[in-house]
Amino acid sequence: MGWVDLWSGILLYDLCPEDQERPMLRHMRLPLPMDLGKWATELGCTKSASGIASVIKGGKPCLKLVGLQIIEERLPYDDIETNMPCYTVNNWAITTWSNTIVHFDSSDNWQDGFTVWAPDVIISDTVRSKLLASGLLHRKPSEDGEDTVELALQNLVVSDPTPSLNGEEEVVYLMARPKYFHPKAWSLAIDIKNHTLLDVAEFGTAKEGVLPDVTYCSSSISKY
Repeated sequence: MGWVDLWSGILLYDLCPEDQERPMLRHMRLPLPMDLGKWATELGCTKSASGIASVIKGGKPCLKLVGLQIIEERLPYDDIETNMPCYTVNNWAITTWSNTIVHFDSSDNWQDGFTVWAPDVIISDTVRSKLLASGLLHRKPSEDGEDTVELALQNLVVSDPTPSLNGEEEVVYLMARPKYFHPKAWSLAIDIKNHTLLDVAEFGTAKEGVLPDVTYCSSSISKY
């Protein structure tokens, strides 16, 4: 069994040790993402910038880890639409790691996977049409007198990276918003091996307090 803390690592409990000794708790470190961004650091919510999944890859158990690097800037005013601090996102990247050998007290067995920066993501004409029609790339003014802003993919606020539970896919799912604390979100599916945006779909959120909570959990249905 495992208890995952995306800040500090995984506590593993072997219920059936091969040497028949008394089961013990052991710790496995995780490779940390680079710059987790505002939601993870200021709100203490590392799940918004990293995710992990246990999958079967090539017939073997495998842990997949994904992290976001977010380059952003705090603006000197609050947003008139959300009444919250205003930020602009200049760029973001997805990085993945995998581990097929669960070794305690070490992060050496984590293998580097893929890194893709948002400007390098390929968008087909079909997906681009869906992206434009979705409204995700249109951000309402952040302050009085400002016109509606047209966004590129790298300007979106992305969070909650989730590895596909199909171990043979190199797909990461993200939640995307036109601005921080926006109550409406979209789901992006990105093939990080081929640097391709596969699809975009509007997704619901439940707003509780200042931070909208994403109302989804991963499923292995997609592999069928």
